[in-house]
Amino acid sequence: MNTVANTICSNAQKFPEKTAIHDEKGSITYAQLDHAVKNFAKHLKGLGLPSGSRIMVQSNSDIPTVVSYLAIQLSGNINVPCEKTASVDALELIASETEAAVIITDADVDGRYTRITFSEVMDIAGADDGNCSFEFDEPDPEAVCDILFTTGTTGKSKGVMISNRALLASCGNLITGSEITETTVYLIPVPINHANGIRKTYSTLFAGGTVVLLEGLSNLKKFYGAISEFHANYLLLPPSAIRMILLLSAKDLAAHADQIEYVHTSAAPFPEADKQKLCELLPNTKLVFAYGSSEVANVSMFEYSKYPGRICCVGSLNINAKAKIVDEDGNEIESSKDNQGIIMLGGSAVMTGYYNAPELTAGVLKDGWVKTSDLGYFDEDGFLYVLGRADDVINVGGLKIAPTEVENVVMQYKGIAECACFGIDDRMTGKIPKLNIVPERRVEIDIGDLKKFLASKMEAYKVPKKIEIVAEIPKTSNGKINRKVLK
Repeated sequence: MNTVANTICSNAQKFPEKTAIHDEKGSITYAQLDHAVKNFAKHLKGLGLPSGSRIMVQSNSDIPTVVSYLAIQLSGNINVPCEKTASVDALELIASETEAAVIITDADVDGRYTRITFSEVMDIAGADDGNCSFEFDEPDPEAVCDILFTTGTTGKSKGVMISNRALLASCGNLITGSEITETTVYLIPVPINHANGIRKTYSTLFAGGTVVLLEGLSNLKKFYGAISEFHANYLLLPPSAIRMILLLSAKDLAAHADQIEYVHTSAAPFPEADKQKLCELLPNTKLVFAYGSSEVANVSMFEYSKYPGRICCVGSLNINAKAKIVDEDGNEIESSKDNQGIIMLGGSAVMTGYYNAPELTAGVLKDGWVKTSDLGYFDEDGFLYVLGRADDVINVGGLKIAPTEVENVVMQYKGIAECACFGIDDRMTGKIPKLNIVPERRVEIDIGDLKKFLASKMEAYKVPKKIEIVAEIPKTSNGKINRKVLK
């Protein structure tokens, strides 16, 4: 069967001189990428590792990291991407838990692990022995090729096992849903060890497009420079990044409106007010909010620039995805706005399970369906709505409040940079909604006026009873509100 790795390498036959990847240090063509991946894959095979060995990569947003990923897969082993910022202790813990045979890192890890540095990766990958052909074993569709660690927003980080078949389906969802082609130049300024970044990278290279990798968005001048220099027409921007851009450099983004064809947003709730502002800045751009998880890739996409005002909508299902709504007992229900339930996800992009955690897997994966923690429903047009995690829903004397619904209204109030709604204990009703807000710079918020505004926009029981001005909203590494630490 075709795999993601060997399909990307085969693109060297179609357009050998085309740039496959730009990073902050240089570029690589498809012919060079093919040569590099096959050379390094041959080296990994020469280590004599059993097929399916786990190889960790302390991931940067750069060419050596992508070469490592693809070579690990091509050699029949399992890629285990890890955080760039992980400490040596954290690396060794993951290596121990996954029984890793090799760690690709510049860190000085324990001598019991075989270490390959990134400079060694590129030295091996760039060797010119006159023959970069590589005979790889016929891949097993169900063999695991990636283990992606979740961000741990609902507990301890888990190793999500992705098979060759699931990774292909994931690319199919993204390529068709986002209309990625060989003309796509995808700017990806997020870590490529997490699902969001790594899947956009795979899919763009699979389709024969060009990937532009940046180490984050701390330097907006570098971000806009990359858009201009490499003629990027697709952007991956998490909601937190869009919020920052809207606050600090909206005019700079608008200056590229004619060039940017597509903006993909996912991984965290996206305020309606920010959607509207982005639509105004990029009136001719396809603006999409997507829904999925590490466990089930690229489930749905919603073109909010085409359908404004559908709060919490995540759109229609992608080609390799399925979804259903179930009650607390797991029975499928006919859902609606007034009859919400727990979302279950299926299709060919579903994970194999959690690494070395059969009980945890059994509690989530049932007959090919993943039970999420998300509350949602389908509308009459077949669009899926996600209201947030069921555990985050605030129960006020039997009346339920989705925090994201409150937050979307709050962000319509002028002068608020960020907010988070959550439940706190109340002697009378069990819980009441509390709101933490971060004002925009040099803005003073009138709490009484904000409460009046919210009362005019939503039912009385949804209006937060306590509102506190705070310096920041705690977030996870991928930009989601860390509700576990809110108080």
